[in-house]
Amino acid sequence: MMTIGENLKKLRKNAGFTQKQLAEEIGIKQCTLSQLERNEKPLSLSMSIEVAGVLKCSLYDLVENVDAFVE
Repeated sequence: MMTIGENLKKLRKNAGFTQKQLAEEIGIKQCTLSQLERNEKPLSLSMSIEVAGVLKCSLYDLVENVDAFVE
């Protein structure tokens, strides 16, 4: 099983984005994206929609194989 942060990181890399590039595209700081990928900060629904749009993936892709939704 994976976490949302691990899925986010995998999808970002598969799309060819660096943390800095994706962070700029979605309007957050790189350190915030890093926290999201390490599951130190929860990924909100609105942010998930923004990320999915930029990465051209579905919301399901972000939560696929996630075993638990914990903060």
